[in-house]
Amino acid sequence: MALARRFELAPRLAARQGRERLEAELLPLPDGAGAAQALHRDRLAAAATGLRLTEVVRDVAVVAATLDLPLVLLKLAALEAAGRVPAGGRPACDVDLLAPERGAADLQRALVARGYRESPLPAPEHQLPALVHPDGGALEIHRLLPGVRLDGGDSATQEDLARAGLLVPVLKLPGRCAVPTREVAAAHALVHGLGQHGWWPNSYSLLKMVGDLIDLGLAEPEVAQAIAPWTARDVTTGELAAAHRLCAALARGDDPAALLSGTAGASDLLHHALAGRLDAAYAASLRLGLFRAQPSDRPERRRLARSLAGTLFLTRAQVDAIYGPPRHRGGYLARQLLRPFDLALRLLRYAAAGRAARRP
Repeated sequence: MALARRFELAPRLAARQGRERLEAELLPLPDGAGAAQALHRDRLAAAATGLRLTEVVRDVAVVAATLDLPLVLLKLAALEAAGRVPAGGRPACDVDLLAPERGAADLQRALVARGYRESPLPAPEHQLPALVHPDGGALEIHRLLPGVRLDGGDSATQEDLARAGLLVPVLKLPGRCAVPTREVAAAHALVHGLGQHGWWPNSYSLLKMVGDLIDLGLAEPEVAQAIAPWTARDVTTGELAAAHRLCAALARGDDPAALLSGTAGASDLLHHALAGRLDAAYAASLRLGLFRAQPSDRPERRRLARSLAGTLFLTRAQVDAIYGPPRHRGGYLARQLLRPFDLALRLLRYAAAGRAARRP
């Protein structure tokens, strides 16, 4: 149960297996009744969160309709709207929506005027600053899908997906809402998991990505073949093949223990997903991934320079998020001045952890 929660899989397990089967398998075991109840509670909690986030989606759809802006649902919102996961079958903490690149800022301003709170933290390249609904529920408005490159060039926008016929309308929401086809959603999940968070599995469960990819059909060879050209710049052919083989094996019900000693690629990916959350030294060894290429439409040197500058020169909001609010105003300046030395010490620790992780 602790591991299921550690990898953010408990609601998914409960939804996939069903309460009757889980109880039949768990009740004969020591503490099995408690585990069965815990799995069921986690699914109910995920379902309750999903309902709250669905209301956020509906509220944003109403605002977008007044601006005559189409919306594309992403991640959990898209999976639920497309009927690919049951209620409470996937945990989430926020809503992700893709707006037209030229109208995203207008939608953001309209939501702030409606009472949404905007995060003071710097926004990533592909989205606007995160928002929080007045009654709770986080929201991120994306300008593009980083690393999903329909023509091998820049990352796809809402306009690109519409022109290519890769959107499916969602009629039960106000305005013009849609979900991506499963191939686009799978490409987005793959780049998000491996391209954006692959070197930080401790911050994003890669097994959650694997679950999404199974729901989106990556176990099928034709889906893997369809998305390969779109993700080639940010996910290597070997990484895509490993994800496909791992999804296919788990979808068939293969023994995960056998997978760990099995085919190279799929085995490596599973080891990486597990060790990234269970082995603190291994997770620390990956922190130098900051210097590795990330999905971006900027030239790599410019992207890296901006990333390093954002890491080195902190705003007050970043100081609060990383170190906690200081006791007095002078504490902000002290943290900002000491940041380079703190980073240097961290980099030395990460490099040492990387050497130690390579030895076994």
